[in-house]
Amino acid sequence: MFRVLRHEGRPAGCAAVWDMPQWFGGRPVPSRAVAVVTVETAARGAGLGGALMGAVLREAHTAGCALSVLYGATLPLYARLGYARAGSAVTYGAAPAVLARGPTDGLRRLDPLDADLLAALRQREARTGNGLAERGEAQWTLLLKPGDEQAADVYVADGPDGPEGYVAVRPPAERRLTVVDVCVHGHRAAQRALGFLAGYRAQVDRVTWPGGPEDPLVHLAADTGVAIDGWEEWLARVVDVERALAARGYPAGVEGTLVLDVADPLLPHNHGHFLLKVANGCGQVETLHDEEQADVVLPVAALAPLYTGHLGAAALARMGLLQGSEAGIAMAAKLFAGPRPWLAERF
Repeated sequence: MFRVLRHEGRPAGCAAVWDMPQWFGGRPVPSRAVAVVTVETAARGAGLGGALMGAVLREAHTAGCALSVLYGATLPLYARLGYARAGSAVTYGAAPAVLARGPTDGLRRLDPLDADLLAALRQREARTGNGLAERGEAQWTLLLKPGDEQAADVYVADGPDGPEGYVAVRPPAERRLTVVDVCVHGHRAAQRALGFLAGYRAQVDRVTWPGGPEDPLVHLAADTGVAIDGWEEWLARVVDVERALAARGYPAGVEGTLVLDVADPLLPHNHGHFLLKVANGCGQVETLHDEEQADVVLPVAALAPLYTGHLGAAALARMGLLQGSEAGIAMAAKLFAGPRPWLAERF
């Protein structure tokens, strides 16, 4: 969907928006992705970009979204609107020989339009990580068969109890193999994926793939030599504090309460004190109206990296982005602990 901003009776800016739930703490959180934010050159400097994005955020709140996520070409505009760096997107690269020393069992070819099996495997990974998107049919189609481009070749690693992973690759070009998506569960599936990619050594000099901070192909590669070929941070903004805190999951075995004093000059419903009670991996949230003493005080922009796990409470406190008692900071660190957040998608 596109949103168009009109100025003096004519289109002056636009943004693409779509719903893209993201997984945090083992649960999907309603999130709205934003891309292609553009303001007409002649109209720049008049505050139209901020007006457009403000309208996008208010619409996202009305639609029931808890978060907004985007890749920003420039940080200052989005920082003024309450966005902050909240996760990463990494492209790894290596020579094929680095990945595996010998052949492994083959993988089964799969129709790239048969996304149900792939989605089930990806969701297993999303449940144990932070930040991964819940892809709909359109997202799977765009990833595996975009426009007029040749469809990706998809291969599945089968195990004794069913599929354990998959690898989707573009046909080799210019001595390079591009993995558009990969997901493996367990040592056996990872080794089979590595062996499959290493098998291209006669055709390519380099293999690249998207992955997270704890990528299994990196850590199980047969030799040193895997490098980061590309790294980018995505930005997130909490659109609805109460909804966001209640929607995500929390670490198993951790219980506690935390009063957050959040400052949000753009979205008044986010401004104030929120009581978070966590038990059995779930959070209950209450908006407080009596201004109870807060355990932590922070702007809405600092809440985004705390929420996603991109930055811990202690790190935010060291930067002066979060204030609180020693006990409050420690509790925030416990409640929001988890894997570093990442996205496989770039948009």
